[in-house]
Amino acid sequence: MESNEPIAPTPSTNRHSVISLILGIATILLFCGGMMPIPFTGFICFPPSFLLGLLALIFGLVSLNSIRKTNEDGKVHAWAGILSGGFIFLCLLCMLIAIVSLFFFAPETMQPIIEGYQL
Repeated sequence: MESNEPIAPTPSTNRHSVISLILGIATILLFCGGMMPIPFTGFICFPPSFLLGLLALIFGLVSLNSIRKTNEDGKVHAWAGILSGGFIFLCLLCMLIAIVSLFFFAPETMQPIIEGYQL
């Protein structure tokens, strides 16, 4: 039995939500790579992870707004990017605030670490 009813097209996936998901995964990989016990991996991996986490958060929020307006798919991708990128961004922001506050409010605790550090 053939039907002459037109098939409703499936909505496309929002590109920004996919980009948010990819950036969130890259953020997690870079953050975990910065935790490896290899010298200077933290200095190399944490700044890009901070930036990618912020970008994943921004792209996810933009895509949710766009999905709401255009009725596209990709809400799950956007939320995954927001949660993963935003969580790592928040962790790195807390680490940065803790280190800066140690230098300002308790410089005597940081002095032995700085003096005893050797390359």
